[in-house]
Amino acid sequence: MDLILGIGNELRGDDGVGARVVELLPPRAGVETGVVHQLTPELADRLCRAGRVLFVDAHVADDAVRLSPLKPVARAGVLGHALTPEALLEWTRMVHGRAPEGWLLTVPARSFALGESLSAEAESAVPEACETALSWLEHPASHGVLEEDV
Repeated sequence: MDLILGIGNELRGDDGVGARVVELLPPRAGVETGVVHQLTPELADRLCRAGRVLFVDAHVADDAVRLSPLKPVARAGVLGHALTPEALLEWTRMVHGRAPEGWLLTVPARSFALGESLSAEAESAVPEACETALSWLEHPASHGVLEEDV
């Protein structure tokens, strides 16, 4: 199964772009989607059942939609309430003995003011981000999982 998680707060402008992208994706067999405000350790239970996970998130420094592979961090360190995608992958591997192949899809973002509207830049990037997510589903590089070192 593939898992796609949109990250962000839909009430904080462009922070909700990850949720918007995930909500626009058509349902597909073998694909689970979800929207979360932040990544928490509890999500490891969902991740451990996936072969691959795609995190979709707003990114201030990007000027274009980007898809990047992720690796679990070597040591997740002290866990806080919110994690990075890499730290969540490591936490999943530590707790469940395996983690899915991880990918990050970032969408350009500029405005994080209160409100449900996306900036023109983020809104214009949504179709490309949806196409990129669909392409990721259609062309898996691999369905490998990262096993705990024995």
